[in-house]
Amino acid sequence: MRRMAIGWLLGVAFAGIASAGAAVAAEDEQGSAGKAVGPSGATPPAVSSSPPPLYQLPKVGKPRGRIGGGRRGAMGAAAELQALVPDHVGQTASAHPSLYWYLAEPAGEVAFELTLIDSTSIDPLVDLRLDRPTRAGLQRVSLAELGVELEPGTEYQWSVAAVPDPEDHSKDVVASGWIERVAAPEDMPARLRAAGPDGAASVYGAAGLWYETLDAACERVRQNPDSDADRQRLAALLEQVGLPPAAAERPRP
Repeated sequence: MRRMAIGWLLGVAFAGIASAGAAVAAEDEQGSAGKAVGPSGATPPAVSSSPPPLYQLPKVGKPRGRIGGGRRGAMGAAAELQALVPDHVGQTASAHPSLYWYLAEPAGEVAFELTLIDSTSIDPLVDLRLDRPTRAGLQRVSLAELGVELEPGTEYQWSVAAVPDPEDHSKDVVASGWIERVAAPEDMPARLRAAGPDGAASVYGAAGLWYETLDAACERVRQNPDSDADRQRLAALLEQVGLPPAAAERPRP
């Protein structure tokens, strides 16, 4: 009887151990199915699923030609510039917006100049030498850092020029566009709060504010420089207005 009791107890114990092992295996399998795990066992970073921002032409948008510059050989290097603007007067609600331009290739020992003029004055509001870009790609000029304030309702033309010979400006490579400061929609702050950083570019785009739309899309790239998704959304925005999507690519030395 004692032997039968011991055998019965051992059978129960082994059965319990087997059931526990099966439960652990099932739990591990469920955990693996519920969360993707990379080769090293680390969970891959989440990819934003926000759609590309859509830029809507302002109802009062005035057609203005944009100028893109390009010249090869004269400077011993390529200098292809593009002001990142639409083919009409781009609007901003900011007194101190950022201006973006694109340098396709490194330009070597070439000076760069920025000019800003309004439609009613002869002398430029800004006429200065820019720091030479250290690499090709997307370039930014902050009017706030320059202490420049745009007046509401005034159209301005801004230009960036590559200057291979300061004594002969006929060799300059120039790209330019237009900008006008307008009033923002009254509900803009609430819409931005609801959209969050990921949706800011779409909110600005729906309001027809080109400069804020572009700045918000570029800010996402600055915050996430390794994110292909954010760069693809920026490229899609540029293509909407006929600008080179290559400006969204990673900078090259």
